[in-house]
Amino acid sequence: MKMQTAEQITISNIPEISAIYFALLQSGYDYYTMERSQNHISYIQEYIGAENTTLFFAGVKQNTCEVYPYWPRAAILETASFYLSPDRSHIRDYDALRNQIMNATNIGDLERDQRLWDWIADFPTALSDVLACDAFKNYLEWEQEWLATQNAKHKAALRVIKNCLDVCVSKYGSPVQDIRIVINPIKCVYSADFHMDGNCFIFCSGMFRTESVIHEFLHHVVHPAVMDIADTVATTKRIYPGVDESYYLSGDNAGRLNAFEEYAVRVLTTDVMNNKFPNDLISYLKELV
Repeated sequence: MKMQTAEQITISNIPEISAIYFALLQSGYDYYTMERSQNHISYIQEYIGAENTTLFFAGVKQNTCEVYPYWPRAAILETASFYLSPDRSHIRDYDALRNQIMNATNIGDLERDQRLWDWIADFPTALSDVLACDAFKNYLEWEQEWLATQNAKHKAALRVIKNCLDVCVSKYGSPVQDIRIVINPIKCVYSADFHMDGNCFIFCSGMFRTESVIHEFLHHVVHPAVMDIADTVATTKRIYPGVDESYYLSGDNAGRLNAFEEYAVRVLTTDVMNNKFPNDLISYLKELV
């Protein structure tokens, strides 16, 4: 299966996702300061208070994840942006969005109860208001300039990613045919999410890191294999080194599977970046268990 050529894999943005984080900035989001230069921070701070956003975006911050209180709702809004109608007036396939969120193994039940769905109903209108405002349009012009510098800076690393993922696609039967790397200058540099839009894999984070892109890509490769050995993983009470307790969710079987998947992906990321690609993914995972 052929993916994009190396020259076609670039760092880009998605205006809807840019609008989400611009709106969060107006609502007190301060994670843009972590591991950023003072010059970068100063540019972002120029846009604070540039627009009065609705109370909708204040609802992104929750208390279910201590290390990053914007999880999972910021990521859920990113996902929801792919389900908007062309004019962004409504969610075009509400059932598909709901099924995706309700079947996600890394989101707790309390994080996707009826309160989430009552709240997210206002997303299309709230997002449209941000996209239409002059302050955001001005910000988006700056973001485009910033992305141009990112592409020039990381040209060689983008080729490394392409070569690595080419092997993963051919070796592990990935359905991916296209890759988009979306980097947002406001989003926390430690927050990385991936989305599948058809056969397109979309990586979204606050900072470009080669290992982070590969890590997120490998989640969708590893997840089906983890499900194949779910019974073995679920009966193992192991605490995986370096995996934050939030990955264990409520500590049930789903939490143990989620924590193991995170651990396995971290180990596999290190291996594939050193050109060590396991021939049999199931056997590889069983050894990790």
